Amino acid sequence: MSATVELFPVGEPGDGPDGDGLVGVAATDDGAVWFTFSETGKVGRRAPDGALTFLELGPDARPVGVRAATEDTVWVVDRGDRLLHLGPGVRVVGQLAVPTPGALPLDVVTLPDGTTWFTEQFGEALGRIDILGRVEEYPVGSERAPSGIAASGDSVWFSLQGHSPALGHVRGGDAAIEFVELPLGSGPLGVTVAEDGAVWTALHAADALARVARDCTVTLLPLEEGAAPYTVASTPDGAVWASLWGVDALLRIAPDGAELRIPLPEGSAPRGLTVTPDGTLWAALTSGTLARIHP
Repeated sequence: MSATVELFPVGEPGDGPDGDGLVGVAATDDGAVWFTFSETGKVGRRAPDGALTFLELGPDARPVGVRAATEDTVWVVDRGDRLLHLGPGVRVVGQLAVPTPGALPLDVVTLPDGTTWFTEQFGEALGRIDILGRVEEYPVGSERAPSGIAASGDSVWFSLQGHSPALGHVRGGDAAIEFVELPLGSGPLGVTVAEDGAVWTALHAADALARVARDCTVTLLPLEEGAAPYTVASTPDGAVWASLWGVDALLRIAPDGAELRIPLPEGSAPRGLTVTPDGTLWAALTSGTLARIHP
């Protein structure tokens, strides 16, 4: 299997590659692609025709995670302890403060029922926004450090760094949290749920990916030294993509285990990933470029 890679520069002087640069990316059903620049506190939107629109969030803003909220809006996580709901324009539809000061929210996901969940890395908690905009926090345990988050139906999976690396699971909106322990020092970041129901996470510090089956059996997929995977994304055909931040590459793992490696230009440092309904992958390269991959 081969793939076609297209590169679209979207950064400006100061956006990167020093510092965090281009971090998150999300595709909405209207064909737009949204992306965040943590270093310069900016969010961008690429329209289906390629037109770019930007919104400055303020001198203290540090936008990181971005996910589709509706067919044409997104949630953006600002590490300045707020979440912003953005629509075409680019304009602010609404915003919410994280209840715990200094919680450092990192990632966000919206469920089919309209509720939205986010991780609080320093707050050691999950946040939940109900359909009326009310925010509630759920502690996950001391020194757990939640990072990535993903949804499967009405369930939520999230990664926990800290001293006890794990994947957490909230079933059906229930506040009871279950845990699947991961290797010590593995530093899990991005999370995705594949079409077969297995949960994948990027073990950033261990140079590996982890797959958690429905029975919670953990299988590790070792990568080369220095790969430093950052996030993972699943596709409608059952495959899983991983961004290999440390070696400037993307990796596709087919349902049968076959691997396809996509090299990127030196210094790309890929981070965020998103997949459109037709299986097209978009990657946010820290260098200030979006990559589009057609398998």
